[in-house]
Amino acid sequence: MAYKRQIDRLPIVPKDAKEFNVTCHYCIVGCGYKAYTWPTNKQGGTAPDQNKFGVDLAKQQPAETPAWYAPAMYNIVRQNGSDVHIVIKPDKDCVVNSGLGSVRGARMAEMSYSQQRNTQLQRLTNPMVWRYGQMQPTSWDDALDLVARVTVAVINDRGEDGLFVSAFDHGGAGGGYENTWGTGKLYFGAMKVKNIRIHNRPAYNSEVHATRDMGVGELNNCYEDAELADTIVAVGTNALETQTNYFLNHWVPNLRGSSMDKKKAEFGSEPVARRYRQCLRSRGRQRECDASCDQLGLRPCTIQRVADLHCEQGLDRQSLHRSFDQKLR
Repeated sequence: MAYKRQIDRLPIVPKDAKEFNVTCHYCIVGCGYKAYTWPTNKQGGTAPDQNKFGVDLAKQQPAETPAWYAPAMYNIVRQNGSDVHIVIKPDKDCVVNSGLGSVRGARMAEMSYSQQRNTQLQRLTNPMVWRYGQMQPTSWDDALDLVARVTVAVINDRGEDGLFVSAFDHGGAGGGYENTWGTGKLYFGAMKVKNIRIHNRPAYNSEVHATRDMGVGELNNCYEDAELADTIVAVGTNALETQTNYFLNHWVPNLRGSSMDKKKAEFGSEPVARRYRQCLRSRGRQRECDASCDQLGLRPCTIQRVADLHCEQGLDRQSLHRSFDQKLR
């Protein structure tokens, strides 16, 4: 269980450990986690009444048991001025991820600020400026002075409309607001820039222009819809990599056919035969999602439920119009 970085054992979470509900702060899916903290001079036991999981840890646990955690889910941090053990593990009762942990969220404890385990060395404590061929720490006065001088030089040379900004845009668990409040005040409030690009996009716009042009906005469904839908349409996305547990916990059950009981309960007498389960993907190259579907046996070569549209550049809107037109007919 605990083999990683020469770690062969981990402390048992005691029965009276403090418990917190935590949301993963990486992507927008919002997976649920449980955080436990307790003093460093204490740990639980293997008996059910001695550990937070309420099970006999002296016995081999079954597959997919929630009564365990990995080294990446553990750290030693400061809480109310004292060192404490901390465990942040997936919450099996959360309907979003059902106990699944992504490679990002499952490391929240490991990446927490800790002087005991040196993760504080990975935190930025000063602004960074590119000088002499590498990023160099500098003072806030120097960094802001550099921004001001570059801004003035651009305005003097090209006017105010010559300012272009490339900025971070969003993050999970409120990270978008926390990370963009300062830059937003600077660029929009003080500098009043008109030209800005965000995230991975050429402008302050959508990632899926084709569907927007068709009148279909993104983020227009809830997670349970992925388990109930007859057809899942994925445009410009790689859900396994960027929304891991949304894909694994909600798409995959539908494509496998294991959400049939939920469909019957939701739709009553409406037909929900296996032949209705389809996934239509539009993208330009092979991605991790496709490899996963290969492993699940959900590719067109095995079962006619997954279709791929390899769109030529600039033709995605026309291709989607055509495919939907064929569906309607």
